[in-house]
Amino acid sequence: EEVGAAEAGARTLVGCGRTLAEQRLAIVDPETLERRAPGQVGEIWVSGPSVAQGYWGREDVTRETFQARIAHEDSGPYLRTGDLGFLRPDGELYVTGRRKDLLILRGRNHYPQDLEATVEAAHPALRPGGGAVFSVEVAGEERVVVVQEVDVRRLGDLRQKLEVANAAVGAIRQRLAESHEVQAHAVVLIEPGSLPKTSSGKVQRHACRAAFLNGTLQEVMAWR
Repeated sequence: EEVGAAEAGARTLVGCGRTLAEQRLAIVDPETLERRAPGQVGEIWVSGPSVAQGYWGREDVTRETFQARIAHEDSGPYLRTGDLGFLRPDGELYVTGRRKDLLILRGRNHYPQDLEATVEAAHPALRPGGGAVFSVEVAGEERVVVVQEVDVRRLGDLRQKLEVANAAVGAIRQRLAESHEVQAHAVVLIEPGSLPKTSSGKVQRHACRAAFLNGTLQEVMAWR
C-alpha cells in the first residue's frame, strides 16, 4: 500500500503493514514523550513478547531504550526503535527514516535518503548508491555536506577528469537547491567503492561524517 505524492515536494511512502495482536505499537514525540495522533510523524515505539529485555550489563542504556514510558499514560514499557514514522487511522505503519540521520536545516526536516537520491541522479558520472549526505556545525548552524562516489577512471587525461568532476559538483549543488532548497556547504567526490558501508551494503553516514572531519576520505575533488 502506498501513500501518493499529490503535492509538490511530497514523498511516496510504502506501508509496512499492521502490528500483530500480541504487540503494541505507538508513535511518540521523541522529545516530549507524548503520543502522536494518527498521521503525525514521531518515533516508533514497540512493546510485546518479541522485544528483548535489554543490553547485557548496560543498565542505564537498557532503561532509556527498552523501558520507555509514554507521558501521561500508564502503559509500557516500550522499546524505542530510533525509527521515525506514522500510523494511519486504520493502523497501517509507514516508516519515514532514522531519527539520528534526520537533518534539521533552518527549521525544516530533511531525510538524507531523499537528498542522496537527488544527488546521485544529478550527473551520469556519479555512482548510484554511492553517496552520503549529513550535516556539520558551522558557526553555530547545521550545514549540509555531500560525499559521493564518482567514476572518472575511464576518461582520458587529467584535464578531462577535472572537467567532469567540476560539472558533477555544479550539478549536485544546483539539483539540491532546485529540488530541496538546500545549500551545500561542501561537496566531496570520492573514489569508486570507498564510501563507508556495512557488510550488507548499507551506507554508514556517521562513519562518513567522521572521515570527512578527519580528512581521511579518498578524495577525487572537494568543493567547499
